[in-house]
Amino acid sequence: MSRPVRLIQVRLAFTLVELLVVIAIIGILVGLLLPAVQSAREAARRMQCQNNLKQIGLALHNYHDTVRKFPASFYRAWPTTLGGTFGTPGWGWGTMILPHIEQTALYNALDVNRSTLNNNAAAKLLAQTPLPTYRCPSDSGTPQNANRANFATSNYMAVFGALYDQAAPSAGALVYGSREKAGTGCFSPNSAVRMGDIIDGTSNTVMVGEMNYGPNGVKRADGTLNPYNGGIWVGTPNDPLNTSNVSCQLSLCGEAAGANARFRKINTPFSSNAFSSAHVGGAQFVFGDGSVRFVSQNGDGVMIDRIADRDDGQVVTLE
Repeated sequence: MSRPVRLIQVRLAFTLVELLVVIAIIGILVGLLLPAVQSAREAARRMQCQNNLKQIGLALHNYHDTVRKFPASFYRAWPTTLGGTFGTPGWGWGTMILPHIEQTALYNALDVNRSTLNNNAAAKLLAQTPLPTYRCPSDSGTPQNANRANFATSNYMAVFGALYDQAAPSAGALVYGSREKAGTGCFSPNSAVRMGDIIDGTSNTVMVGEMNYGPNGVKRADGTLNPYNGGIWVGTPNDPLNTSNVSCQLSLCGEAAGANARFRKINTPFSSNAFSSAHVGGAQFVFGDGSVRFVSQNGDGVMIDRIADRDDGQVVTLE
């Protein structure tokens, strides 16, 4: 007598409960991994920004080795007939070091030695060239800076010093290329600072730092976001819409800044022209010795004064 055949049922699908459990587990894993991925990406962007500043520091040193001085923040005619000293056009430090960041062809095309920077079509077209060396990868601003007459954006600004006094000329500074009243830092209009002028030590004095382009992410007292102006690499153009266009240099002010003390804080929401970055907690700077260090936004005005001033006799060690 044959035995009855027993059929075995095979389930080929998840139940609704199992499906929901799997979806929940995947959601938890994504929630755990996404911040880690974003953190890793920002770490890579911050490292690239650091490398950009290292290249800038090396280029400034090479420039110094060639002409025995650092470039000026920008070169402008003095006195100006434009009604405002900031509006005087002039090639900036970012242009002067182009041959040292593998941009010799662009430097030659700008014809820096025989022409002046102005809002003419040929110069502007060249000066709208985005250069990765001058852009922080964490910055989300556009390739052309609408705050700076739509020239190519740069996120790196030269340090004027601990006092905000860019407009004051020295006696006899009357012709193009002459030196004016220098700032307390490494860069001023028409300046010619040498390595030996950094009395406080190159490892204790900042040369170039970051400035973001776009909202700073911090609310002002009225609840609005104060946008950072960013910079441009070419220099200071003759922009009739913005006669205070300090586009390639900026004071790093401290306690001695007086009425302009608002500039003394890094990532401050109260100034569109503050040193700032998209990195959390501060901004990166290249020092006179070529090293790149992160400077906390929690530093007080006294600390900012000391790292901005090249010969005040006050040295601060950053942790």
